[in-house]
Amino acid sequence: MLPQEIFKSFRGVADQSGVLFYYTGSFSQSIVAAIGDTLKQRLEGVGASNGARRKVFSSFIEMAQNILHYSAELPNHEDGVPLKQGALAVGREGEKFFVVCGNPVRAEDVPRLQEKLEPLRRMSLDEIKSAYRARLRNDAHEADTISKGAGLGFLTVARDATEPIEYSIVYAAKAGAAIGRVDLYLKAII
Repeated sequence: MLPQEIFKSFRGVADQSGVLFYYTGSFSQSIVAAIGDTLKQRLEGVGASNGARRKVFSSFIEMAQNILHYSAELPNHEDGVPLKQGALAVGREGEKFFVVCGNPVRAEDVPRLQEKLEPLRRMSLDEIKSAYRARLRNDAHEADTISKGAGLGFLTVARDATEPIEYSIVYAAKAGAAIGRVDLYLKAII
């Protein structure tokens, strides 16, 4: 396939899906900062309201931080630094925006992720806001040896979303292994 055909095909799928911004690859703080700046400009360029821009950007940052902190480490790069890989997309569905991410996770983290995500799908916005405030006041997150913060990431995404967050956990078996790669996909409508 010719380069222009590849690009045209990708652009066609992105346009058809409403994608305004897409990134896939390695994540680092500097990459998150750079793509965050680009996303802000893109949202302004499509005329998103201040409130929508703030919520989309907040959800984008939380999802990027989750990839950066919790993505299963892939084989080390030449410099010995483990690679954190993932993908993030921001798009528009009618008058609403979506933020979607995907990244590999460790199989042993799946039950913990489900324990955090499934209740959020059943909560009302008032319940999510109440849980968020309670989490801010609660020091119990300090006993969580896995979390890198106060455990507010998923709550923040759910608080900013206009619909229950959606998630999928996909197991991809490797030949000769019970469980190969496990991928987490998360979507918020704003």
